[in-house]
Amino acid sequence: MKRTMVASILVIGVSASMGHGVLAQTTSTPEEATLRTTQQALDTESAGRSTKSHAEALAKQFKVEPQMVENLRTAKQGWGEIGIRLALAQELMKVDSKTYPTMTEALARVGDLRAEGKGWGAISKELGFKLGPVVSEANRVRQELRAEARTAGSDVHKPDKELRKTDDGRMQKSEPAEHMSRPDRPERPQRPERVERPEKPEKPGR
Repeated sequence: MKRTMVASILVIGVSASMGHGVLAQTTSTPEEATLRTTQQALDTESAGRSTKSHAEALAKQFKVEPQMVENLRTAKQGWGEIGIRLALAQELMKVDSKTYPTMTEALARVGDLRAEGKGWGAISKELGFKLGPVVSEANRVRQELRAEARTAGSDVHKPDKELRKTDDGRMQKSEPAEHMSRPDRPERPQRPERVERPEKPEKPGR
């Protein structure tokens, strides 16, 4: 009887410790929750753009070659995942520039930790910095991409303006042809005045 009670207590204790471990793994900080929201937004807001144009826009924000972004995309990673990995790698270069002097090396380190199944918070802790700067950078990139997409959409129906050189040597956009003033029509030549016929002479005898 006593052995049965002791065994039951041990089972309950192990179960409780395991449950506590699972709870610790699933519990996330506000920064991690915000970062996951930004990740989903980057995935959703990329709809409608080609892979090449979105890769170029994302590469521009992190000042890397578009091919680096395209390689991550080829590895079946979402746009949100790519953006946050780049933000983490960028922060790693700032805090440990001696070990990770290039984006390629920093990005590889982040990829290794991600392959181990670690979340964003665990990765930042492993790399020795807080997640706050990464959240701020990811949100900034998201806002920049949204603004760029709005600008591109508003310019779709606008005619292109040609550049012309002004007198002082500067380049200035000229107005489209449809907005330029039309040349004046030539005036029609005036009709010549009608020549009056001479009066007929009167017949004699009248």
